[in-house]
Amino acid sequence: MNEEDEMRERGMSIRFYTLLIMLGALVCLMGCENSLLNSGLTSTDTNVGSDGLNEYSSALDDGIGSRDYYPGEERHGDLTYNGFVFTDEDNLSTFGVDVDAGSYTFGRKKINEGIIPAPSSVRVEEYINYFNQDYPAPANEPFSVNIDGAPSPFRSDSLHLLRIGLMGREASTEEIPWNLTFLIDVSGSMIRRLDLVKSSLNILVDNMRLGDQVSICTYAGSVGTVLNPTDLQENDADAIKAIIADLEAGGSTAMASGLQNAYDVNSSGFLDGGVNRIIVCSDGDANVGATSHEDILELIQEYVDQGITLSTLGFGSGNYNDHLMEQLADQGNGNYYYIDSIDEAERLFTEELSGVMEVIAKDVKIQVEFNSASVLRYRLIGYENRDIDDDQFENDSTDAGEIGAGHRVTALYELELVQGGSNNLGIVHLRYKMPDGETDIPFDVPVLESDLVSSFSQASDRFRFTAGVAEYAEIIRESPHVQTPLHAVEELIASSLVGSDERDTELLELIRELQTIE
Repeated sequence: MNEEDEMRERGMSIRFYTLLIMLGALVCLMGCENSLLNSGLTSTDTNVGSDGLNEYSSALDDGIGSRDYYPGEERHGDLTYNGFVFTDEDNLSTFGVDVDAGSYTFGRKKINEGIIPAPSSVRVEEYINYFNQDYPAPANEPFSVNIDGAPSPFRSDSLHLLRIGLMGREASTEEIPWNLTFLIDVSGSMIRRLDLVKSSLNILVDNMRLGDQVSICTYAGSVGTVLNPTDLQENDADAIKAIIADLEAGGSTAMASGLQNAYDVNSSGFLDGGVNRIIVCSDGDANVGATSHEDILELIQEYVDQGITLSTLGFGSGNYNDHLMEQLADQGNGNYYYIDSIDEAERLFTEELSGVMEVIAKDVKIQVEFNSASVLRYRLIGYENRDIDDDQFENDSTDAGEIGAGHRVTALYELELVQGGSNNLGIVHLRYKMPDGETDIPFDVPVLESDLVSSFSQASDRFRFTAGVAEYAEIIRESPHVQTPLHAVEELIASSLVGSDERDTELLELIRELQTIE
């Protein structure tokens, strides 16, 4: 048999194999799960019942269905704000890095639907970190550290903005094999969202390499394994996409059981030295079985210790549980993304794919030690739910954020400087582990007043753009520290645009659109 015949036979074999699995899964779903109408569209926080069915039907009639609407309650984290801290009372500011971007794309979807995002849905650091930066690539370390600053354009020259930027190295030239398990929520609330899920996963499949391993699991009222770990060969991508295309939604949501099954499946194909990851596609609305954060997060931790990470892709609105989806990824040492369009899926799985898959440093913590002789007070902008106790910074077991290949991390501080103080503003202490390491590696960078330019107009275009993004997010978040009108942010963003990055110009349009929403 020649090589062409062997490839043809291999492709036919996987199609026959996957067809048998699909038939078995279909029989199970028909026998084990109720239909959408019989399920009552139950929701964790809202008793939908027949009124919910009427509301859902009305939503479809008036076009809301095209916006992935589903009746329920959207859930976000607690709304808290970092305040100013006087340096002579506490000169240490400690937090874990964050490279997630789900908060920004969720807010973008809301504005495009004519809705002002809920303040609790806004995490300023995720708005900032969605955008590219001007940081140089590292020379030898996993990431570079860059520091600059300027007087604040929003709160007079008495306050300065300090930018601390990390830039991850590019992906390694050595191809690390992937063992990916797609865990797909096919419950009733995903009916209007499943097409976008399928299209997003198709893009990911198209960007996988020959020899990578893929498996597919589903969950609704019960769980299923649609495809066991299978090496991706020349003719397999179309067969895998055909399996994804055949998925249908209906029933309640047994997320914890689905996660357990996905971990079992991924473990069966575990690759030593490879990327072993669960990718959860869901709206986060878990309502059957163990549904509390504590139950589900506890399940995840033991597998992180075994080398299986977890990332989340969020879909939909109305019942969307942003808080759970973010926490799942945090606990799973992965990343959280919200997919609001096929364009975002395309960007994520092409431009950002290496960062999604290849972790270059884990448990990355930052502690800024301010010099009280030079800094009167400071305020960390964002990172409220990434706070770490100061005395836990040097503890190797302290969990923090991961940085992927090519990822950028930005933290902004607002400072009031001491008049006539020294050039020494403080020190940025960093600790991180290598992807397979267990011991923190320390890394210190001084912060000097000479790192700050004397006027905001002298700052780089990217610094000024970043300041505008942060102010925009703080306005939506209803920060008590901000009274800036949106039109002033619009002017700043417009004046700092350089090049043709579509993300930047899109932000400008969003700010303009937001000002038209009553």
